Amino acid sequence: MIHRLVSTRLQRALLAVSSLGVALGGAEALARYADDTLEFPTDGRRFSTRGGTHGTNRSGFLERELPEAPPAGVRRIVVLGDSMTWGTGSAAEAWPRVMEARLGAPWEAVNLSHYGYDAEQSLATLRAIGWRYGPDAVVFGTYGNDLVPTELITVGRSAMPAWVGGPDGPGTRWSLWRRVEGAWRTRGFEEREAPDRYRAALLALKEATATAGVPLFVVLLVPHVLAEPDLAACEARAGGAARCASALERAERQSRLLDSLSIPYLSTLPALRTGPERAWFAADSSDWEHPSPQGHVVVGEAVADWLGPMLPPAGAR
Repeated sequence: MIHRLVSTRLQRALLAVSSLGVALGGAEALARYADDTLEFPTDGRRFSTRGGTHGTNRSGFLERELPEAPPAGVRRIVVLGDSMTWGTGSAAEAWPRVMEARLGAPWEAVNLSHYGYDAEQSLATLRAIGWRYGPDAVVFGTYGNDLVPTELITVGRSAMPAWVGGPDGPGTRWSLWRRVEGAWRTRGFEEREAPDRYRAALLALKEATATAGVPLFVVLLVPHVLAEPDLAACEARAGGAARCASALERAERQSRLLDSLSIPYLSTLPALRTGPERAWFAADSSDWEHPSPQGHVVVGEAVADWLGPMLPPAGAR
């Protein structure tokens, strides 16, 4: 009798475990189907982007469908960054395309930026995708919030790109876990700066490009409202006290860090401050950070004029 009872309980337990496994497997299949992300692994972690939305190409970037191998006579600049480089309109309006037009043939910009990305994700993009395009130079468009690593996880149909899991966590493998972790993290997300991680990512970018024999350039992007040099007016337009002061302070810290690493960089602040009043506001004037298409023109032209004399001549590699 005892043996039969134990056997029955064991069978029930096995059936329960089996049923749970089937249920979790089905939930994972549905989560993967609904996830709609394009993932690429690097350093044991995974980063994701979302393809086919917001006018993006099939790889999830706001760029043309470009062949990976450069056409004959074409020289390429791979551009990395976040939404400040991604742009607020079409791919043609983002400053990397303006830079391309200003530089002229034979230069072509490949914009591999993605909104929400931080310096670590930009580094991952270069390692996993960027080198495929055979760049002759790499440009990283960095913004003040790169000092804060992106910890949010893509949840459901949200368009937010994300750092997916840690090197050993289940988030590196399971879409269902990523949804749960993402929902948990988004509830209590706070900006926490990690300057050491930012510095490490910059140093890794420098080392990776040096190893490949390709020069690295950094564009230090600032909020468009800083085009207003009067801090009080800037704060009013930014819609919050200390926003402009904080943005300026972050940019200064980034400048000092780039100087310490001997990485050539251009701050966009002088170029933005030479334009007409309110020229940089996006269609939504409440957006105090992202430049308008006119602002992207100013930034792209400034970057091209700065970068042009430093680009490697043909046959340099």
